[in-house]
Amino acid sequence: MKVTTALCVAGLLTTLVQGAPVHVKETASATPSVHGKFLHITDIHLDTHYLAGSDPNELCHRKTKSSKNTAGKFGTLSSQCDSPVSLVEASFGFMKSNIADVDFILYTGDTARHDRDNKLARTSKDVVQDHKQVIQYFQNTYDLTKVKLIPTIGNNDMFDHNTLTENDSMYGTLEEIWAPLGLNLTNDWRKGGYFVQNINDKLRVINTNSMFFFNKNDNVDDCVSGSPGQIQMQWIQQQLTAARNAKAQVYIIGHVPPNDDDGSLLFKNECHSQYLNLLGQFGDVVSGHFTGHTNDDVLTAVVPNGKSVIAMPDESPKSLSQVSTVLFNAPSIIPVNNPAIRVYNYETSANAKGSAYGSILDWTQYYADLEKANAAGKLNYELEYVASQLFSVKNFNDVGVKQAFSNLNTNSTARQLYSKVVKVS
Repeated sequence: MKVTTALCVAGLLTTLVQGAPVHVKETASATPSVHGKFLHITDIHLDTHYLAGSDPNELCHRKTKSSKNTAGKFGTLSSQCDSPVSLVEASFGFMKSNIADVDFILYTGDTARHDRDNKLARTSKDVVQDHKQVIQYFQNTYDLTKVKLIPTIGNNDMFDHNTLTENDSMYGTLEEIWAPLGLNLTNDWRKGGYFVQNINDKLRVINTNSMFFFNKNDNVDDCVSGSPGQIQMQWIQQQLTAARNAKAQVYIIGHVPPNDDDGSLLFKNECHSQYLNLLGQFGDVVSGHFTGHTNDDVLTAVVPNGKSVIAMPDESPKSLSQVSTVLFNAPSIIPVNNPAIRVYNYETSANAKGSAYGSILDWTQYYADLEKANAAGKLNYELEYVASQLFSVKNFNDVGVKQAFSNLNTNSTARQLYSKVVKVS
């Protein structure tokens, strides 16, 4: 069955955007062991060399003429600069104070800073230290013996940007750093950088290595017979089949999504085709697909026998006749846009009417107004939107996402507003 994608950028009609800073903790569930919530963060890009009051044209690492030294305390919006320690620590501080009652955490990669500065080249030691530091932030924020942290590899998380092959030494390095997380890192991880992690007997997370599909990784071939991508594709199919046979639902996570925000391919051609067809075939098993990388807020539907439909600010998206699998791309910590953190609500009843266990019911999107934070010298995360209110749907299973696209199609005000939210207010 051939499938293609329909992309809808997450940002719709709401009066909640521009809310006041969040100071109240989320209400805990009556069942303390399962709250029905999980955290998704992505693209931290920690830069311990970031210098407030430096020149963004120097990657916020050095000062030049005084008029150009505009790098803010908490980051420099829409620049090539990465995330200062102050931003990362304020973000984890917000999570600790306001997002305590989550069952698990999906972290979709890109921990280390970009290797963009020719005058301050990123070393292997820098990459390892960034990984260690971010895991320490997680440990200081959550009890990781009770809240499972599931990280994946980003395209900046290895020693050579965008370059990853089978049996890479980075897998062993990360296995050592991630040892406190208690992850199911088998020989599949040591050879290919992917693994499956059970949340419980009803829900599993398939952690993919999107670098084997990524079209900028020139060290692996497209998904032809015997290639790392093809071997991983077969492994994913095996995991999905096993989950179906066990009557379990699956979340798939990776760093790079199959498509960029404009619909262009981020996966190699054959990998893209095989991957989407796999998602279409196992739509009954996959309750959600979670990525980062683009820094933007994007909702995508994999549609059987459909056409690519992109919800652009100046046009109406086509209505969807059927949805197989829903893909969620979250905005990032790194201030390409305003920093963002997301909390999902998911179905925890095995007998829920119309929704499988693990189906996404809703999500709450938080963001920090970086310009305001830099001016005030203090960073607060605010409520940007609640997805069910934005899209005017009750959940984000196949039926709900179909309705969300329909609502976009008929609401010109929503289309105008989502263009703001896709770039994080």
